[in-house]
Amino acid sequence: ARDGAIIAHPHPQKGDTMANTTNLFGTSDPAYAYTWKLSRSRWAWEFLRRNPRFLEDASRHDPEEVSYRPACRSITLVRPRCDQAEAERWGLAFFPDVRANGFEADVFWSGALYPRTVSVHVGPRGEHELCEIYEETTRLCNIVHLTDRVGREHLLLKGDGCVVQVRCEGLSLLCPEPVRMQIVLDGVSDLDAKMKILAKAREIYKHRQEASAPVWTRHRRALCHALIALDCHMAGLSHHETACVIYGPDRAAHAWGEPGGAMKGEMKRALKKGLHYKRGGYTELLGASKPLAHAA
Repeated sequence: ARDGAIIAHPHPQKGDTMANTTNLFGTSDPAYAYTWKLSRSRWAWEFLRRNPRFLEDASRHDPEEVSYRPACRSITLVRPRCDQAEAERWGLAFFPDVRANGFEADVFWSGALYPRTVSVHVGPRGEHELCEIYEETTRLCNIVHLTDRVGREHLLLKGDGCVVQVRCEGLSLLCPEPVRMQIVLDGVSDLDAKMKILAKAREIYKHRQEASAPVWTRHRRALCHALIALDCHMAGLSHHETACVIYGPDRAAHAWGEPGGAMKGEMKRALKKGLHYKRGGYTELLGASKPLAHAA
């Protein structure tokens, strides 16, 4: 399993920070390597699961409060057995496993906090009709199907390190009759915007293809640095030790004493960003205008 650094490895410890660590973006340490494909909603989960108040709330709920059972093909059915009002305060349908990383966790964000642009319309399928979307999705993706407490259906589509959350409309995917699926983009009129959304969604269908080399966008790199800086801070490490974790000891040692203190400033900004997201700012990654006050 690909776990986040706070799960797969202990927090970096003083004295061994630089051990077996090279430049993160060509690294031999896989602790954070899985994050390069995470979407903004999955990054939000990475920061939230490091929030002590959230962890305290989650610890009061038993995993048995949520039912999991396998269905046909690669579909897992999930249904909360009871209301989890505390989870809703954090913008979640229920409390996922806090040990699971941004790819593996079954994180369903509420529609109020994370309004979805992409939805799936489910309709009847003819006896001999083939639905390519359904066939490809069930063949290449792991699908988590949630029926919430008021009967609405939602999907997590997981493939090739990517996760897409969509809501279902029309017929139930669980109906006994054959169904067809149609992708619907709500509230998007610009053609370029539609193409970008569909391109991102299509990434999940690369599951069976050869693994591609990581391509770190500037935004994802900044989020990854913020996450590492946060973990190092929680472990009691200094800014210099954090730089060694991110860039490797040789590069950090060379840059640390340079005039202007560029790397020192970068580490301070990374930690500030990480603390902001952990303390409620994660909602901004979901499109909210301001952080949750009770998370600070």
